[in-house]
Amino acid sequence: MELVNNNLESYRFKEIFQIWTQLGVNNSYIASNHAFFKHVVDKNLKVIIVEFIQCLKEENKQLQALLKDNGVLAPSASIEYKKLKMGDIRGKTAINDTEVSAILSMNIASSVISVSQSFEKAVKKKYVSKYRELHMRYAILGAKLIQLSKDKGWLLAPAANR
Repeated sequence: MELVNNNLESYRFKEIFQIWTQLGVNNSYIASNHAFFKHVVDKNLKVIIVEFIQCLKEENKQLQALLKDNGVLAPSASIEYKKLKMGDIRGKTAINDTEVSAILSMNIASSVISVSQSFEKAVKKKYVSKYRELHMRYAILGAKLIQLSKDKGWLLAPAANR
């Protein structure tokens, strides 16, 4: 890769800032998905939420290691939540499964886009390989959610023109 004016330091800063930003976004997704988990009734949707949280936490570990290697402190994490259990269901749901599925779909898509942008900016081979792996994991998780949404009837058909 050829850098304009051989400005590797400026490019490195952008790469590190992208990692730092992604950690902050992931922390917010982890927090919101813990809240969603408490409201969701469908067990298959709960499984996808837990998988998404696990992907985010694994990604965060890798990204924090990259920041540490570059001497940068990671953004503060959200509060530590109790371990999620499949039996944890509240009596009433304030958010229904269809809404959570739609929000989760947007969050997963956002993660795919963010990782793709980081992948595009990556210079070092170790960053490229990590982003490639994360991109595929999120894409597979998104496909699982689409299939679940189809199976449950949560996807609405577009309105027909009359």
